[in-house]
Amino acid sequence: MNSLDEQIQRVMDKHRIVGLAASVMREGKQIWSTGYGWANVDRRIPVTSRTIFRIASISKTVVATAIMQLVEQGLCGIDQDVSEILGFPVRSFKYPETPITLRMIMTHTSGLQDEYVRFVVDSRNENSPKIRLTDLLLPGGTYYTDSLWGDGRPGDPDYFEYSNLGAVILATVVERLSNERFDEYCKKHLFEPLQMDDTSFNIADLNDMDSVAVLYEYSAADERFIASADDFRGEKPEAIDYSGYVPGTNGALFSPQGGLRTNVDNLTRFMEAHSNGGKLNDVQILKPETVDLMHAPHWSGHRQEGFFRNCGLQFQITDDLLPGHQLIGHSGDAYGLLSDMYFHKQEKWGFILLINGVIQSKGRGVYFEAEEELAQVLKTAFLGL
Repeated sequence: MNSLDEQIQRVMDKHRIVGLAASVMREGKQIWSTGYGWANVDRRIPVTSRTIFRIASISKTVVATAIMQLVEQGLCGIDQDVSEILGFPVRSFKYPETPITLRMIMTHTSGLQDEYVRFVVDSRNENSPKIRLTDLLLPGGTYYTDSLWGDGRPGDPDYFEYSNLGAVILATVVERLSNERFDEYCKKHLFEPLQMDDTSFNIADLNDMDSVAVLYEYSAADERFIASADDFRGEKPEAIDYSGYVPGTNGALFSPQGGLRTNVDNLTRFMEAHSNGGKLNDVQILKPETVDLMHAPHWSGHRQEGFFRNCGLQFQITDDLLPGHQLIGHSGDAYGLLSDMYFHKQEKWGFILLINGVIQSKGRGVYFEAEEELAQVLKTAFLGL
């Protein structure tokens, strides 16, 4: 382990990684996890396997899992028009006759563009929340713009466009079908069954704010890392009054596109369930055939300089992170954080990397060098591949 620690420290020093939590799964079970560096530089709080990170876009795999639970219950279908579920028309003004389906949203082929930031920021800054998704998606709404929609016909694989807004719509669908707030649905039907006790889309659920990692972006001009998110200084933000909120009106409130907070051990339990046919120990969160459907390729192409080549239902399929090994999972990149959750479906091994600050540099590959090098270190040390 000393050699492993030394190898990881060399990668951290090379790329000036602030803090790292990592986990390895083999034969469908976690075999190792630990932390390195700092969760909070100013307060000298180290990263451990219990440090909570805002994991960015890996969150989307949780959103899709919630959707597929509702599909299994017969409450919706992946090729169903999302307008039927939400109760208002969700249509590209360029193709008003073309339905937008859940499958399109989960494969980033709906035509939706990410012209949504002001809507999300204002939604989350309201206390109590009053803004509705209709204010964004319906023409004439306060936040509506024709730029919400790309040029391609929804469903056309040639017009893949990675969409964070899609996750907001999916979270609203979860609320509409379950009549539960999105954060509460995930807690009740995913996190509690999987014993993910330090995981939530709602910051108010976290018990120890000192365990939350600050996210740091590197400023080349200042040659230093600057806190960019989650610098709570041990204090919870002001509580939001959700007492008047009606589930199914605005899933953006809980940042489903990237706002899940969890630690590496908890997230590994979610990965284990997906790698084991939807089951963790005696808990079945999805049927094996549903999990297989989520992990199967539903789109193939070449987007974002080849970063996206094959996608399942909110799961990415890639052989770029570890060449020669086809992995399923997702990555995240926001506020200086880089995150990776990937596993080999047939061989049931995988790993998670949560990095709260790094000098981001790319070599020849589509991932950042720090991700590639750390993945290679873990693969060699634990998997003998």
